[in-house]
Amino acid sequence: MEPSNIEQPAKVYYVGIRREDKSVWERRVPLTPQDVQFIIQKYPNIHFIVQPSTKRIFKDKDYAAVGATLDEDLSKCGVILGVKEIPISALEPEKTYLFFAHVIKAQEAGMPLLDALLEKRIRLIDYEPIKDHSGKRLVAFGHFAGNAGAIDFLSGIGKILLANGFSTPFLQIGMTYTYYNLAEAKEGILKVGKRIVDDEIPTRYQPMIFAVTGSGRCADGCLEILKLLPHKIVAPEELADIVAAKGSPEQKTTIYITQILPQHMVEPDGNFAFDKADYYERPNSYRPIFHEKYLPYISVIFNCIFWDARYPRLITCEQMQKLAEGRDSRLFGVSDITCDFEGSIEFLKRFTTIDQPFYVYDPIDMKIYDDPKDCPQGILYESVDHLPSELPYDASVYFGSKLRGFIAPITYSDVSKPLVEQGLPPEIERAVVTLNGELTPNFSYITRLREANEKLKASKNYTAGGLKQMKRVKSFASIRIEGHLFDTLALNKIVDGLTTMMVKFSFIEWIVGKNNEQPSSVVLQVYSKEMDTFLEVLEFLEGVAEKSNLTLQIDK
Repeated sequence: MEPSNIEQPAKVYYVGIRREDKSVWERRVPLTPQDVQFIIQKYPNIHFIVQPSTKRIFKDKDYAAVGATLDEDLSKCGVILGVKEIPISALEPEKTYLFFAHVIKAQEAGMPLLDALLEKRIRLIDYEPIKDHSGKRLVAFGHFAGNAGAIDFLSGIGKILLANGFSTPFLQIGMTYTYYNLAEAKEGILKVGKRIVDDEIPTRYQPMIFAVTGSGRCADGCLEILKLLPHKIVAPEELADIVAAKGSPEQKTTIYITQILPQHMVEPDGNFAFDKADYYERPNSYRPIFHEKYLPYISVIFNCIFWDARYPRLITCEQMQKLAEGRDSRLFGVSDITCDFEGSIEFLKRFTTIDQPFYVYDPIDMKIYDDPKDCPQGILYESVDHLPSELPYDASVYFGSKLRGFIAPITYSDVSKPLVEQGLPPEIERAVVTLNGELTPNFSYITRLREANEKLKASKNYTAGGLKQMKRVKSFASIRIEGHLFDTLALNKIVDGLTTMMVKFSFIEWIVGKNNEQPSSVVLQVYSKEMDTFLEVLEFLEGVAEKSNLTLQIDK
């Protein structure tokens, strides 16, 4: 996508591409040499300076060949591009930076970086909120996360089956990063698919059923890989019959693939029909069914769903334990591509790395083991949160093709003017987070969310991360609070009141209005050992809600 009719000023402009240094595995680039060449040919007064790197997927000589200058010093550049967060010490004042900053949700780890961006009067354009008018992200790596999550886990299947005494063609599938690009990986998986037909799936694992949750770019990327194997697409409703027909000739050479959508995860808790939009709006009106109706038949889950605390979990630890104790589980693997810690799948208990991509979860004793050999009957789990970096070539080519059309208007824009007068495309203007030492109007909510987080941390009864284990007791509730939490000081009153009452509480999910006119919402988890105190808390919250015109939705 490229804005048209861009007037080219007479002066020379410099754009920098920095060397990635956050992770040894980060080999992606924001623009490929071909993207740089495209921009230089179309806008001859834009010059590129590229920091040398020995680990990029594209070599220094490739950038030099298309006219870029290789130099450590990016001080001449008004615009500097990266992929991941940039060290504070490397930030130069009053420049324009583009990278994934991880600050727009007031993430605690990103606040020192945000402070530095403000202090140095940097114009930050964050890739994450670059969206079209409908809210669809324009520069993202989700599809490649799905690709890598599927490839990695097919490799992991070979390891867990070997730990159980079975040598299979899955052992010939490497981790994603061992392939130069996606095409090479797909070619290798196709060959393994032919071997699976020749060698047959071990009887113990027939029928082998893969379930992909969700329907977005991540799920599409996952399905793209799985469909390279000898497969049959089936509906979730067919799974019980497929398992009942164990031993049929088809199952020896076929992997069954099913897609789990919201209607397979929950059902209405009442006399009304399932409606996806209604479920997203009123999740408390639905009850989980996946663990009962479909999970007992599935071999491997590729988890690609968006989830937050408003929604029922796909699988809880207790649901998984009950199935395992009753010998009603066939599940031996989970590739958790969305990577929500103790999220939609509660037994995501730790993140894994590209160096050590798997752990094994014992669903009965709820313990984690590092090596499949130590718990061969357990569930192999992958939870790498930077999967696209395993496909640096394809991810960079795609990313750069989406980004390059915006480089000229960003470079030519007048940063000295107010944001709306700088001449930025609307997609980019909406993604400017900091400017001239201040948060832009679209992101002014970060200040309020940050203040709320700091106030909560100061409360001695506040528990970070949620009170997940307390959901088993009677005097526990999740309460969604919605309204003007900040400008009415309602949030302050709630925190002060709960602290005085000596109850444990946690805020586990925020949706913050972008300005004072828009309401905010948060999920409050509150727990008390005494039921009388708990009821007092609820009465207190109702009083604050009435005075501040808030709405409460209580899910005990």
